[in-house]
Amino acid sequence: MRLSPWQRFLVKLRLKYKIKREIFTLLIPSLVSLFILIVAYDAGYFTPAAVGTGIFPPTPVSNNALAQREAEIAILNNQSLPASNLTRTISNPIVQKQRFDFLVVATIWVAFGPYAVDTTLRERKARRYKKDFVAFLFELSELVQGGIDPVKGFLKLSESNVGSVTKFVHIAAKQMQIGYSFEQAMRNLGENIGNDLVKNYIDLVIQASYSGGSVGGLIQRASNDMSTFITIDEEKRAGLSQYTAILYVGQVLLIALAAIIVVQFLPNLNAINSIAGAGISGLFQGSNISAVTTERDLFYLVLINGFFGGLVIGKISEGRIKYGLKHSLALVLIALIAWSAFVTPFSTTVNQSYTITPITYDRSGVQGIPLKDPLVVRITDSRGHPVKNVAVSFSISGDGRVNPASALTDDNGTVSTQVTLGTQASIYTVTVTAGESSIVLPILTAAQSGG
Repeated sequence: MRLSPWQRFLVKLRLKYKIKREIFTLLIPSLVSLFILIVAYDAGYFTPAAVGTGIFPPTPVSNNALAQREAEIAILNNQSLPASNLTRTISNPIVQKQRFDFLVVATIWVAFGPYAVDTTLRERKARRYKKDFVAFLFELSELVQGGIDPVKGFLKLSESNVGSVTKFVHIAAKQMQIGYSFEQAMRNLGENIGNDLVKNYIDLVIQASYSGGSVGGLIQRASNDMSTFITIDEEKRAGLSQYTAILYVGQVLLIALAAIIVVQFLPNLNAINSIAGAGISGLFQGSNISAVTTERDLFYLVLINGFFGGLVIGKISEGRIKYGLKHSLALVLIALIAWSAFVTPFSTTVNQSYTITPITYDRSGVQGIPLKDPLVVRITDSRGHPVKNVAVSFSISGDGRVNPASALTDDNGTVSTQVTLGTQASIYTVTVTAGESSIVLPILTAAQSGG
């Protein structure tokens, strides 16, 4: 059999440099995946709007420095300040998060997909080789039992089609024709097929050819024994398939549970903010459930569970962890599709963008003393309608205090907090956050009068 130029090149690489195929199926794809992540990071995919998870800690989105400076100057000059100068809104957060989810799953596929495909194809080839080699042994045993020498029987079979091992049988037959012994050619046949079970039974055939008595009967018994072994292995695989189904169902149930938490349960937790704001429980004072990154954390939990669950499937069903990579990739893809279809479009707790408008806002106050009027803001949607039961959080720079730190909007979309300036004579900033939107309100402090 004449090798093609590409095959000769591959043989030369293996013989001269001993290059393993895992370099092309695992190492290089992993480096490509890492490069994709670096490019994505440089392109801004890991922004807080796109991620929203503790894996990449959110960094404050910097306000426009010029607008902030104008706000401070306006306060110092006691001028009015348009609310539009204070509003900061992150656009299309749901779309950005979906794109980031797709990027994460895509890099997993790029890194492990080629290796998973290669190992799966090689494992399927090995099963075909074993079955066809059994058929080859059976036909060889019939020829030998008919009175033909094992070598002549082997050469005769090489002229016919013996399935997936045909090319290997042809190579072994040519080796016999140019002077290789039956043992050498058979051992080379086992090396070319590359299956341990086949090699073991080739040893039996070689020993049978050197023994006296019914060589054909020994070869036939070896064929029958190998066939029985393959049948038992297939039955075991079929019996373990139920555990594969159980793990797939477990992944689906985990996705369903996470979806219920994000879509149904998590939004209702925002009521804790209103309880804390009313001072009912000091335990939750200052809590901000709306800022919790549960949605994204649960998504990555589902991804991790799917990836390692697939590896467990490979270990249970096929005896090798590497054969589970195909299941890992499938479970990760199922997680992405299910999350994008049933969770992300409905998880509005931390994804919604609002317009935040100050209603009552003292621009200055005495340090260490609560402001004369409470800070009141109104939350409206994209059409300008007030939104009820939206979790709003307040925070202040320096050593100032806000009470409550978070609360829910009323029927008019308004919510309030009492601001107490700190002891430093400076400009404090109060940050008001609702969903993915926030405003920064500067407040000038004045020293207390003497007395």
